[in-house]
Amino acid sequence: MPLSASNLSDHHKERVDRILEVVMAYAQLDFTKKTEVLGNEDVLDAIGAGINMLGEELENSTVSLKEKEQLLKEVHHRVKNNLQIVSSLLNLQSDNVLDEKYLAMIKDSRNRINSMAIVHEMLYASRDLSRIEISEYIQRLCNSVHQSFSRPGSDIRFRFEIEKDLYFEVDHMIPIGLIVNEIISNSFKYAFPKDKGEIKISLKRQDKIFSLGIEDNGIGLSESFNPEKDGHLGMQLIQMLSEQMEASIDIQRNNGTAYRIIFKD
Repeated sequence: MPLSASNLSDHHKERVDRILEVVMAYAQLDFTKKTEVLGNEDVLDAIGAGINMLGEELENSTVSLKEKEQLLKEVHHRVKNNLQIVSSLLNLQSDNVLDEKYLAMIKDSRNRINSMAIVHEMLYASRDLSRIEISEYIQRLCNSVHQSFSRPGSDIRFRFEIEKDLYFEVDHMIPIGLIVNEIISNSFKYAFPKDKGEIKISLKRQDKIFSLGIEDNGIGLSESFNPEKDGHLGMQLIQMLSEQMEASIDIQRNNGTAYRIIFKD
């Protein structure tokens, strides 16, 4: 049954949040978590049941696979494939959704899952199964988000100033990818009402300190915006993931919006 505005509730949002938390755990190779299935036979029950089955399959595989390098590659390959299955489930369910807010939630969740799937796809293809190069990853992630949000005739471009040969392990790559995904998605959604502008992403290292900068030349945040009080899931994720990385975050509003995230190796 198509979903309308009356179906969209805080409870739905909470369930979507919990599903995302479980998917994040799977991406970090923790397959013990499960999603909630209420027996309502609705869209979220269908997605939750599917994710639980994928988690069980991955958990059973990992028990015997994680000791050997070639088989560990297979773990990353399976995680990537199953994250893409979750993304496809969300995409299929969106065909039955009429409410624009719910559609936006599904698109955001799909992009978050894709940011994690790219990590495992690159680990599978890499000679080093413990870490991957950040520059290529960020560029691939940005291209994916651009394809998701860009409209015909839009002219929103990326500029990269990322040091080469910077490598991070999965525990860093997942939160970095999700933070970048949230910030550039917000730029696409809110910063460029005329569908024209630039998003600059930089990453510099000094000794063991990294500085990640993400800025756009859009219309900027409103003067009343307070990141600590904003209830939007994307901003909550940025704050939560920054804390997870023990990173500091600074937001500037001059000539657009600029984020600066400082973290240690």
